[in-house]
Amino acid sequence: MASCRSSGVLTSSAAIVAGQCKLVSIHSVLTGTKPTTIKVFDNSSAASGKELARLIVAQTDPADPTARTGPEMIEFDMHGVLASNGLYLSISSGTGEGAAVSVEFS
Repeated sequence: MASCRSSGVLTSSAAIVAGQCKLVSIHSVLTGTKPTTIKVFDNSSAASGKELARLIVAQTDPADPTARTGPEMIEFDMHGVLASNGLYLSISSGTGEGAAVSVEFS
């Protein structure tokens, strides 16, 4: 049975792992009130280099609760994409923004 490791739940940008690995999946949920952009890079120390994934989580429109501006929760299956240098998670920040994210890798 194959298994993977997890970054645990993170709420700010962080280095996940250094060195070659496989990106298995990304799980995110909006924790603020504004759209938040989440990016995962093939890099062990910075939000630069090859961008492997980009997710945008958002809430319902406060002016019209029936109008959705985007998903509040996303699970993204990366099917074991190979990262040569490591994984770095970037979560946008700003007033009313935020997300809780976990990155699974092997």
